[in-house]
Amino acid sequence: MKKAFHAGQFFQAIGEDFSTLEKSERVINADVLDAWFNPSPKVLEKIKNYLPFVVRTSPPNYSEGLVETISRFRGVPKQNILTGGGSSDLIFTFFPKMLEKNDKVIILDPMYGEYQHILENVIGTNVIRFKLEKQNGFQINTNLLIEKINTDMPKMVVLVNPNSPTGQYLPKEEVFKILKSISRSIFVVIDETYIEYVDKNNSLEKEVLNFENLVIIKSMSKVYALSGVRVGYIIANEKIVDKLGNFIPPWAVSLAGQVAGVEALKDEKYYQEKYQETHQLRKEMTEELSKIKSIKIYPSVANFFLIELLDEKISAEEIVQRLRKQNIYIRNTDSMSSQFENKFLRIAVKNERVNKIIVAALRKILYFFETIS
Repeated sequence: MKKAFHAGQFFQAIGEDFSTLEKSERVINADVLDAWFNPSPKVLEKIKNYLPFVVRTSPPNYSEGLVETISRFRGVPKQNILTGGGSSDLIFTFFPKMLEKNDKVIILDPMYGEYQHILENVIGTNVIRFKLEKQNGFQINTNLLIEKINTDMPKMVVLVNPNSPTGQYLPKEEVFKILKSISRSIFVVIDETYIEYVDKNNSLEKEVLNFENLVIIKSMSKVYALSGVRVGYIIANEKIVDKLGNFIPPWAVSLAGQVAGVEALKDEKYYQEKYQETHQLRKEMTEELSKIKSIKIYPSVANFFLIELLDEKISAEEIVQRLRKQNIYIRNTDSMSSQFENKFLRIAVKNERVNKIIVAALRKILYFFETIS
Protein backbone atom coordinates (compact mmCIF):
# COMPACT_ATOMS: atom_id res chain seq x y z
CA MET A 1 0.00 0.00 0.00
CA LYS A 2 1.40 3.36 -1.04
CA LYS A 3 0.58 6.17 1.36
CA ALA A 4 1.02 9.90 0.96
CA PHE A 5 4.10 11.19 2.77
CA HIS A 6 3.31 13.62 5.54
CA ALA A 7 5.30 15.22 8.28
CA GLY A 8 4.31 14.64 11.90
CA GLN A 9 7.14 12.30 12.81
CA PHE A 10 7.40 14.20 16.09
CA PHE A 11 4.85 11.76 17.53
CA GLN A 12 7.57 9.14 17.41
CA ALA A 13 9.36 11.20 20.07
CA ILE A 14 6.20 11.88 22.07
CA GLY A 15 4.84 8.33 21.89
CA GLU A 16 2.31 7.17 19.33
CA ASP A 17 0.28 5.28 21.92
CA PHE A 18 -0.22 8.60 23.83
CA SER A 19 1.03 7.11 27.11
CA THR A 20 3.65 9.85 27.48
CA LEU A 21 1.89 12.95 26.19
CA GLU A 22 3.81 15.01 28.74
CA LYS A 23 6.78 14.72 26.38
CA SER A 24 4.93 17.03 23.97
CA GLU A 25 6.17 19.96 26.03
CA ARG A 26 9.76 19.02 25.16
CA VAL A 27 9.25 18.27 21.46
CA ILE A 28 9.06 21.01 18.83
CA ASN A 29 6.72 20.07 15.99
CA ALA A 30 7.66 22.63 13.34
CA ASP A 31 7.47 20.01 10.58
CA VAL A 32 3.67 20.28 10.44
CA LEU A 33 1.78 23.52 9.99
CA ASP A 34 -0.48 23.33 13.02
CA ALA A 35 -1.22 26.72 14.53
CA TRP A 36 1.18 27.83 17.27
CA PHE A 37 -1.70 29.42 19.19
CA ASN A 38 -4.56 27.76 21.03
CA PRO A 39 -8.11 27.64 19.71
CA SER A 40 -10.38 30.50 20.70
CA PRO A 41 -11.11 30.56 24.44
CA LYS A 42 -14.78 30.24 23.45
CA VAL A 43 -13.98 26.93 21.76
CA LEU A 44 -12.12 25.58 24.77
CA GLU A 45 -14.71 26.80 27.24
CA LYS A 46 -17.64 25.21 25.39
CA ILE A 47 -15.89 21.84 25.01
CA LYS A 48 -14.55 21.87 28.58
CA ASN A 49 -17.95 22.71 30.07
CA TYR A 50 -19.63 19.88 28.18
CA LEU A 51 -16.70 17.48 27.78
CA PRO A 52 -18.37 14.25 29.02
CA PHE A 53 -21.37 14.93 26.76
CA VAL A 54 -19.17 15.83 23.79
CA VAL A 55 -17.10 12.65 24.13
CA ARG A 56 -19.95 10.18 24.66
CA THR A 57 -22.57 11.59 22.29
CA SER A 58 -23.09 11.08 18.58
CA PRO A 59 -23.00 14.37 16.69
CA PRO A 60 -25.60 15.79 14.28
CA ASN A 61 -25.57 13.43 11.31
CA TYR A 62 -24.38 15.80 8.62
CA SER A 63 -23.01 18.74 10.59
CA GLU A 64 -26.22 20.70 10.07
CA GLY A 65 -25.39 23.36 12.66
CA LEU A 66 -21.83 23.74 11.39
CA VAL A 67 -23.08 24.10 7.81
CA GLU A 68 -25.55 26.76 8.95
CA THR A 69 -22.76 28.66 10.71
CA ILE A 70 -20.40 28.45 7.73
CA SER A 71 -23.22 29.71 5.51
CA ARG A 72 -23.90 32.65 7.80
CA PHE A 73 -20.30 33.76 8.29
CA ARG A 74 -19.07 33.05 4.76
CA GLY A 75 -22.12 34.31 2.89
CA VAL A 76 -22.61 31.09 0.93
CA PRO A 77 -25.90 29.16 0.62
CA LYS A 78 -26.09 25.96 2.66
CA GLN A 79 -26.69 23.85 -0.43
CA ASN A 80 -23.21 24.79 -1.68
CA ILE A 81 -21.41 23.51 1.44
CA LEU A 82 -20.21 20.01 2.25
CA THR A 83 -18.36 19.21 5.48
CA GLY A 84 -15.90 16.44 6.25
CA GLY A 85 -13.35 15.25 8.77
CA GLY A 86 -10.64 17.66 7.65
CA SER A 87 -9.56 18.61 4.15
CA SER A 88 -7.79 15.28 3.55
CA ASP A 89 -11.05 13.44 4.15
CA LEU A 90 -12.73 15.64 1.55
CA ILE A 91 -9.83 15.33 -0.91
CA PHE A 92 -10.18 11.54 -0.84
CA THR A 93 -13.92 11.91 -1.39
CA PHE A 94 -13.88 14.59 -4.07
CA PHE A 95 -11.19 13.60 -6.55
CA PRO A 96 -12.06 9.90 -7.09
CA LYS A 97 -15.67 10.92 -7.79
CA MET A 98 -14.76 13.72 -10.20
CA LEU A 99 -11.89 12.16 -12.15
CA GLU A 100 -11.15 8.96 -14.02
CA LYS A 101 -7.90 7.20 -14.81
CA ASN A 102 -5.82 9.03 -17.44
CA ASP A 103 -7.78 12.29 -17.14
CA LYS A 104 -5.42 15.24 -17.53
CA VAL A 105 -4.91 17.35 -14.40
CA ILE A 106 -2.62 20.36 -14.03
CA ILE A 107 -1.03 20.95 -10.62
CA LEU A 108 1.61 23.36 -9.38
CA ASP A 109 5.15 22.16 -8.77
CA PRO A 110 5.99 22.55 -5.90
CA MET A 111 2.70 22.07 -4.07
CA TYR A 112 1.18 20.19 -1.13
CA GLY A 113 1.98 16.53 -1.80
CA GLU A 114 -1.43 15.05 -0.95
CA TYR A 115 -2.74 16.12 -4.35
CA GLN A 116 0.06 14.50 -6.31
CA HIS A 117 -0.45 11.31 -4.29
CA ILE A 118 -4.16 10.92 -4.85
CA LEU A 119 -4.02 11.98 -8.49
CA GLU A 120 -1.13 9.70 -9.46
CA ASN A 121 -1.11 6.82 -6.99
CA VAL A 122 -4.79 6.45 -6.16
CA ILE A 123 -6.69 7.49 -9.30
CA GLY A 124 -3.95 7.23 -11.92
CA THR A 125 -4.62 10.49 -13.72
CA ASN A 126 -2.24 12.07 -16.18
CA VAL A 127 -0.65 14.72 -13.96
CA ILE A 128 0.82 17.73 -15.75
CA ARG A 129 3.12 19.84 -13.59
CA PHE A 130 3.21 23.61 -13.99
CA LYS A 131 6.68 24.35 -12.73
CA LEU A 132 7.18 27.35 -10.46
CA GLU A 133 10.67 28.69 -11.01
CA LYS A 134 13.13 29.19 -8.17
CA GLN A 135 14.59 32.29 -9.83
CA ASN A 136 11.11 33.86 -9.71
CA GLY A 137 10.66 33.06 -6.03
CA PHE A 138 8.22 30.23 -6.88
CA GLN A 139 5.56 32.78 -7.80
CA ILE A 140 2.85 31.87 -10.30
CA ASN A 141 3.08 33.53 -13.68
CA THR A 142 -0.62 33.86 -14.41
CA ASN A 143 -0.27 34.39 -18.15
CA LEU A 144 1.93 31.33 -18.54
CA LEU A 145 -0.46 29.23 -16.46
CA ILE A 146 -3.42 30.34 -18.59
CA GLU A 147 -1.45 29.48 -21.72
CA LYS A 148 -0.61 26.05 -20.27
CA ILE A 149 -4.26 25.37 -19.42
CA ASN A 150 -5.55 26.46 -22.83
CA THR A 151 -2.88 24.41 -24.61
CA ASP A 152 -3.25 21.16 -22.66
CA MET A 153 -7.01 21.44 -22.00
CA PRO A 154 -7.05 19.34 -18.81
CA LYS A 155 -10.19 18.18 -17.09
CA MET A 156 -9.07 19.90 -13.89
CA VAL A 157 -6.58 22.44 -12.50
CA VAL A 158 -5.58 22.25 -8.83
CA LEU A 159 -4.06 25.22 -7.00
CA VAL A 160 -3.09 25.70 -3.36
CA ASN A 161 -3.38 29.40 -2.52
CA PRO A 162 -1.44 30.49 -0.49
CA ASN A 163 0.80 27.68 -1.63
CA SER A 164 2.60 25.23 0.64
CA PRO A 165 5.56 24.91 0.92
CA THR A 166 6.44 28.16 -0.87
CA GLY A 167 4.30 30.59 1.14
CA GLN A 168 3.44 32.44 -2.09
CA TYR A 169 0.01 33.94 -2.67
CA LEU A 170 -1.81 34.57 -5.95
CA PRO A 171 -3.98 37.71 -5.59
CA LYS A 172 -7.72 37.39 -6.05
CA GLU A 173 -7.76 39.39 -9.27
CA GLU A 174 -5.19 37.01 -10.79
CA VAL A 175 -7.35 34.00 -9.96
CA PHE A 176 -10.31 35.77 -11.58
CA LYS A 177 -8.14 36.28 -14.64
CA ILE A 178 -7.54 32.53 -14.84
CA LEU A 179 -11.21 31.69 -14.38
CA LYS A 180 -12.28 34.12 -17.09
CA SER A 181 -9.58 33.05 -19.56
CA ILE A 182 -10.19 29.31 -19.68
CA SER A 183 -13.06 27.04 -20.69
CA ARG A 184 -15.88 26.68 -18.18
CA SER A 185 -15.68 22.94 -18.82
CA ILE A 186 -12.38 22.81 -16.89
CA PHE A 187 -12.75 22.40 -13.14
CA VAL A 188 -10.62 24.78 -11.07
CA VAL A 189 -10.02 23.46 -7.55
CA ILE A 190 -8.44 25.87 -5.08
CA ASP A 191 -7.22 24.81 -1.65
CA GLU A 192 -7.55 27.88 0.56
CA THR A 193 -6.31 26.32 3.79
CA TYR A 194 -4.12 29.35 4.64
CA ILE A 195 -6.15 32.17 3.06
CA GLU A 196 -7.17 33.71 6.40
CA TYR A 197 -3.52 34.52 7.10
CA VAL A 198 -3.79 36.88 4.13
CA ASP A 199 -7.38 38.06 4.61
CA LYS A 200 -10.60 36.07 4.57
CA ASN A 201 -11.98 38.61 2.11
CA ASN A 202 -9.51 37.26 -0.45
CA SER A 203 -11.31 33.92 -0.41
CA LEU A 204 -13.22 32.91 -3.53
CA GLU A 205 -15.86 30.99 -1.59
CA LYS A 206 -18.72 33.20 -2.77
CA GLU A 207 -17.57 32.96 -6.39
CA VAL A 208 -18.80 29.37 -6.72
CA LEU A 209 -22.18 31.03 -7.37
CA ASN A 210 -20.71 32.73 -10.45
CA PHE A 211 -18.39 29.98 -11.70
CA GLU A 212 -19.93 26.49 -11.86
CA ASN A 213 -16.49 25.01 -12.48
CA LEU A 214 -14.94 26.48 -9.30
CA VAL A 215 -14.43 24.31 -6.20
CA ILE A 216 -12.98 25.63 -2.93
CA ILE A 217 -11.46 23.27 -0.36
CA LYS A 218 -11.11 24.67 3.15
CA SER A 219 -9.42 23.20 6.20
CA MET A 220 -10.23 24.66 9.60
CA SER A 221 -7.08 23.10 11.06
CA LYS A 222 -4.33 25.62 10.41
CA VAL A 223 -6.07 28.97 10.81
CA TYR A 224 -8.44 28.02 13.64
CA ALA A 225 -6.05 25.75 15.58
CA LEU A 226 -8.36 22.75 15.19
CA SER A 227 -6.01 20.18 13.62
CA GLY A 228 -6.74 17.58 16.29
CA VAL A 229 -10.52 17.57 15.85
CA ARG A 230 -10.45 17.37 12.01
CA VAL A 231 -12.86 19.85 10.44
CA GLY A 232 -12.99 20.88 6.80
CA TYR A 233 -15.46 21.82 4.12
CA ILE A 234 -15.91 22.12 0.38
CA ILE A 235 -17.80 24.94 -1.29
CA ALA A 236 -18.93 24.17 -4.81
CA ASN A 237 -21.79 24.22 -7.29
CA GLU A 238 -24.91 22.61 -5.86
CA LYS A 239 -24.76 19.76 -8.39
CA ILE A 240 -21.24 18.85 -7.25
CA VAL A 241 -22.22 19.02 -3.57
CA ASP A 242 -25.24 16.77 -4.23
CA LYS A 243 -23.08 14.26 -6.08
CA LEU A 244 -20.42 14.13 -3.38
CA GLY A 245 -22.94 14.16 -0.55
CA ASN A 246 -23.99 10.63 -1.45
CA PHE A 247 -20.54 9.43 -0.43
CA ILE A 248 -20.17 11.34 2.84
CA PRO A 249 -21.10 9.07 5.77
CA PRO A 250 -23.12 10.35 8.70
CA TRP A 251 -21.06 11.64 11.62
CA ALA A 252 -18.07 12.40 9.36
CA VAL A 253 -17.18 15.30 11.66
CA SER A 254 -16.98 14.46 15.35
CA LEU A 255 -19.12 16.29 17.88
CA ALA A 256 -15.97 17.95 19.25
CA GLY A 257 -15.12 19.05 15.72
CA GLN A 258 -18.59 20.43 15.03
CA VAL A 259 -18.75 22.34 18.32
CA ALA A 260 -15.23 23.69 17.82
CA GLY A 261 -15.91 24.76 14.24
CA VAL A 262 -19.07 26.64 15.17
CA GLU A 263 -17.47 28.47 18.10
CA ALA A 264 -14.31 29.30 16.13
CA LEU A 265 -16.26 30.94 13.32
CA LYS A 266 -18.01 33.14 15.87
CA ASP A 267 -14.76 34.54 17.31
CA GLU A 268 -13.19 36.34 14.37
CA LYS A 269 -11.62 39.04 16.57
CA TYR A 270 -9.52 36.52 18.50
CA TYR A 271 -8.20 34.85 15.37
CA GLN A 272 -7.44 38.10 13.58
CA GLU A 273 -5.21 39.06 16.49
CA LYS A 274 -3.43 35.71 16.24
CA TYR A 275 -2.86 36.11 12.50
CA GLN A 276 -1.22 39.48 13.10
CA GLU A 277 0.95 37.97 15.84
CA THR A 278 1.90 35.18 13.45
CA HIS A 279 3.13 37.66 10.84
CA GLN A 280 5.23 39.42 13.46
CA LEU A 281 6.68 36.15 14.77
CA ARG A 282 7.54 35.05 11.25
CA LYS A 283 9.19 38.41 10.54
CA GLU A 284 11.33 38.23 13.68
CA MET A 285 12.31 34.63 13.02
CA THR A 286 13.27 35.14 9.39
CA GLU A 287 15.20 38.31 10.19
CA GLU A 288 17.37 36.35 12.60
CA LEU A 289 17.87 33.50 10.17
CA SER A 290 18.70 35.88 7.32
CA LYS A 291 21.95 36.70 9.13
CA ILE A 292 23.19 33.23 8.22
CA LYS A 293 25.08 33.43 4.92
CA SER A 294 24.59 29.85 3.83
CA ILE A 295 20.79 29.99 3.45
CA LYS A 296 18.21 31.86 1.45
CA ILE A 297 14.80 32.61 2.96
CA TYR A 298 11.79 32.95 0.68
CA PRO A 299 9.08 35.43 1.72
CA SER A 300 5.79 34.00 2.95
CA VAL A 301 2.29 35.20 3.81
CA ALA A 302 1.36 32.26 6.06
CA ASN A 303 2.45 30.50 9.25
CA PHE A 304 5.53 28.93 7.65
CA PHE A 305 8.40 29.79 5.34
CA LEU A 306 10.78 28.08 2.94
CA ILE A 307 14.57 27.97 3.29
CA GLU A 308 17.10 27.06 0.62
CA LEU A 309 20.48 25.66 1.65
CA LEU A 310 23.18 27.36 -0.45
CA ASP A 311 26.24 25.43 0.74
CA GLU A 312 26.77 22.40 -1.50
CA LYS A 313 28.08 20.37 1.46
CA ILE A 314 24.80 20.68 3.38
CA SER A 315 21.71 18.60 2.63
CA ALA A 316 18.21 19.18 3.90
CA GLU A 317 17.97 15.65 5.25
CA GLU A 318 21.15 16.01 7.27
CA ILE A 319 19.81 19.19 8.87
CA VAL A 320 16.51 17.46 9.63
CA GLN A 321 18.23 14.49 11.27
CA ARG A 322 20.62 16.62 13.33
CA LEU A 323 17.71 18.70 14.65
CA ARG A 324 15.69 15.60 15.50
CA LYS A 325 18.39 14.58 17.92
CA GLN A 326 17.46 17.77 19.78
CA ASN A 327 13.72 16.97 19.54
CA ILE A 328 13.25 19.69 16.92
CA TYR A 329 11.27 18.62 13.87
CA ILE A 330 11.24 20.58 10.59
CA ARG A 331 10.32 19.48 7.06
CA ASN A 332 12.52 18.33 4.21
CA THR A 333 10.34 19.36 1.25
CA ASP A 334 11.65 16.85 -1.30
CA SER A 335 8.32 14.99 -1.43
CA MET A 336 6.62 18.15 -2.73
CA SER A 337 8.80 18.65 -5.80
CA SER A 338 11.66 17.04 -7.70
CA GLN A 339 13.10 20.55 -8.02
CA PHE A 340 14.14 20.71 -4.38
CA GLU A 341 16.92 18.11 -4.62
CA ASN A 342 17.50 17.81 -0.87
CA LYS A 343 18.22 21.53 -0.53
CA PHE A 344 14.99 23.01 0.85
CA LEU A 345 13.43 23.11 4.30
CA ARG A 346 10.01 24.29 5.43
CA ILE A 347 9.67 25.59 8.98
CA ALA A 348 6.40 26.33 10.78
CA VAL A 349 6.16 29.48 12.86
CA LYS A 350 5.74 28.71 16.56
CA ASN A 351 5.63 30.96 19.64
CA GLU A 352 8.49 33.36 20.41
CA ARG A 353 10.29 31.08 22.86
CA VAL A 354 10.19 28.07 20.56
CA ASN A 355 11.17 30.10 17.50
CA LYS A 356 14.31 31.23 19.32
CA ILE A 357 15.19 27.62 20.11
CA ILE A 358 14.77 26.63 16.45
CA VAL A 359 16.84 29.58 15.24
CA ALA A 360 19.65 28.91 17.72
CA ALA A 361 19.82 25.21 16.87
CA LEU A 362 19.74 25.82 13.13
CA ARG A 363 22.34 28.58 13.39
CA LYS A 364 24.69 26.31 15.35
CA ILE A 365 24.46 23.51 12.78
CA LEU A 366 24.90 25.82 9.79
CA TYR A 367 27.81 27.70 11.38
CA PHE A 368 29.49 24.37 11.96
CA PHE A 369 29.37 23.60 8.24
CA GLU A 370 30.57 27.13 7.42
CA THR A 371 33.65 26.70 9.62
CA ILE A 372 34.72 23.50 7.88
CA SER A 373 34.34 24.97 4.39
